[in-house]
This record gives sequence, C-alpha cells and structure tokens, in this order.
Amino acid sequence: MSVLEIVRYRVKEGVTPEAALSAWEKSQSFANQQAGFVSRKLAHTKDGTFADVTEWASMEAAMKVMEEFKVDKYPELADLVAVLDQDSVEIQHFTITGREN
Repeated sequence: MSVLEIVRYRVKEGVTPEAALSAWEKSQSFANQQAGFVSRKLAHTKDGTFADVTEWASMEAAMKVMEEFKVDKYPELADLVAVLDQDSVEIQHFTITGREN
C-alpha cells in the first residue's frame, strides 16, 4: 500500500514564501531519484506553516528516504535545510486506504 508522508514545518524568520518555494523546488530532484517516489506537493497557510506532502509506493520506501536525506550526499537539499526552522519540523506517515480515481 502506498503512503503519504506529511512534513509540517515553519521557515526561519525573514524567509519569504517565495524563497521557501524556491528551496523546495531545488530539492525535487532528490525526491525524483528515490525508489518508490510517486508524487509531491507543497502547501502553506497564511500564518507561515508549510506542508510538504509526498506519496511513496510503500512504507519501506518512505523510511528508506528518511535515511537518505543527507545534504552531504545530496547537495540539492542544502537550500531547503537552510530555510527550515528545525525545531518546528513534524513528520507523519499515513497508509493510503482510500483513493478517488
């Protein structure tokens, strides 16, 4: 069964939504390279909370990606990591049990 990974976070003070989006876009090549990647979206609220929603083919794929998320191995992650307020990051995984086609 596929899995939704929802990463909620805020960005550091002074980082604009446009800069956050640009950093997220640069990190997309990392996601594209990972086994089990299905899709990814970014959303944000007026108060500055972001949600990075990624679908993975399985829980195993999602967990493997968490192990691979390393800036020294994937420099395309550097801008995203640089804008994140690390203390605000929350990650949840949901098994998809229903889908509209």
